[in-house]
Amino acid sequence: MSERTSTAPVLSWNIAVRSGGAFRVLILRPVGKLLLVLMGLLVLSGSSRASEGASTLRVALFDGCPFICLDETGPFVDGLKAAFEGSRYRLEFRHVPFARAVKELQSGHLDLLPGILKDSIDGALFPEHWLYFTRMCFYSRADDAWRWDGLKSLGNRLIAVEKGIVHTPAFFDHVQANPRVVHLSGDDILLRQLQMLRLGRIDSFTAERTVLSHHLEHKGIKLASVINSGGFDPEYEFVAVSSRHPEAATIVDVLNRGLADHNRTIAPEVR
Repeated sequence: MSERTSTAPVLSWNIAVRSGGAFRVLILRPVGKLLLVLMGLLVLSGSSRASEGASTLRVALFDGCPFICLDETGPFVDGLKAAFEGSRYRLEFRHVPFARAVKELQSGHLDLLPGILKDSIDGALFPEHWLYFTRMCFYSRADDAWRWDGLKSLGNRLIAVEKGIVHTPAFFDHVQANPRVVHLSGDDILLRQLQMLRLGRIDSFTAERTVLSHHLEHKGIKLASVINSGGFDPEYEFVAVSSRHPEAATIVDVLNRGLADHNRTIAPEVR
């Protein structure tokens, strides 16, 4: 009785919690096995919660170099990775052409579609903060002090533009049938513009700054003899979140927090 009396308080506390008070059966068993079972259950439970905590987001990856490339490079990809860093979401990039990606996002087969104008499609939510930006700029010879300051600043300058590109509606109207504007189409437009500038056949040309930098790097061309003479206001690209995702609102919140920090490091310089 003395042995039973000395051990009963400890076992009865365990039994009251686990077995509704039937301590007579367990008092005859060592508590070690019971503790091992309980510890095993806790480990399994923790492992299950960890696996449930990580959530995979399916991201459209299409050929939009230099902004988004099939090898998972480019500023669109960099922005997404930065935004979700430290979150419980894992990004899975899937090769899908852009047109099909829009439909798959709307149907819920994709979760994220980067590189799209805000509120431009149905069936999607958009964060407040942009993913990246494009900016059409004027490029001139390095010894040319001219700077773009609106249509009036063009004066009598001879410029080259890619045919069909609409920088702004006002600029597009200005260059139509303008004898001081050379409209280029076909292949290697950027290289042809650079050659025309070097030969003095034009005073300036327009190009998207990221595209031009990528093109020159790919061709191994240094831009020492050419300067950015200013440009149009940036146009901002966003990431669309499928409204069919059960956590769409939470994903948008994660994007807003992550992109707010990331964008401060890459904000466009407007001159």
